[in-house]
Amino acid sequence: MTLKEEIAQYMREVTHEPDAPPFNLPIEHWSASSLDMLNRCPYQWQQRYLRGRKERPGEAQTTGSTVHAGVEHNFKQKVESHEDLPTAELLDWFDDEGFKAVVEREQEAKGEVVWDPDGGPEKAQARGRAMLGAYHTAVAPRVQPLAVEGEFLIPMFELPIPMKGYIDIERESSIIDLKTSKQKRSTPKETWWIQAAVYGEAKAKPVEFHSVSMTKTGKLDVLTPLEAEGLYVNFSAGERETMALNLRVLSALACFYMDMFGPDEDWPARGRLHTWACDYCGFREGCPAWRE
Repeated sequence: MTLKEEIAQYMREVTHEPDAPPFNLPIEHWSASSLDMLNRCPYQWQQRYLRGRKERPGEAQTTGSTVHAGVEHNFKQKVESHEDLPTAELLDWFDDEGFKAVVEREQEAKGEVVWDPDGGPEKAQARGRAMLGAYHTAVAPRVQPLAVEGEFLIPMFELPIPMKGYIDIERESSIIDLKTSKQKRSTPKETWWIQAAVYGEAKAKPVEFHSVSMTKTGKLDVLTPLEAEGLYVNFSAGERETMALNLRVLSALACFYMDMFGPDEDWPARGRLHTWACDYCGFREGCPAWRE
């Protein structure tokens, strides 16, 4: 039997047969980010979740985390107060406490931040401050949160283990997930779709992506579904079924790799299929796809 035939048979057993092969991964839950990483590159997933390696945080990721912290700081108190903090007060908190606290937390958990060659903590702080201020002015006044950074751990999509996640902002009508970047986004990136499916299923609500971007030249853009309707995701019943099947197949594929290669032999690396992802991967050094 060829490898292709083995995979096909394994998928049929896992997704359709009552006596499916046992779940053999040493993890207690799936998350949207872990499934997305598995879909992107099994080798990267193996390094992170089986070998316990952590990628050093990059400047863009760290800056985005500081903006999230500022939005969370405002919306947490707004759950009860129904009023936003004054912009000046929020930005003073960001400068005095928020930015530093997030950077220290990232470094303690993952190692020293990899600052951009033309960046650094001072530029990152100024960038984060500008993005937070823009979102707070343009969007926060029209958002009344029910909960902020809400955690869930629930069975979902008939997966063999629960799904875990943290929701940025939940309000009466939708889930809001905040994205920051250096490029304007008016439609979801391909890596956001699993997140939309999982969060929407967890709360039985549509998902809104709010995009805050700032280019190297300093141009700011804040987009929500009001400005770009493509950022509103509300899966139909058929789309949910398709996504559920896809996620079960991803889970089964990880079990197949575990059965075939174990935790120590390198899993397949898809680096030569999408170099854009490799450019941002902390495990590129030593990766089989790039060794030569």
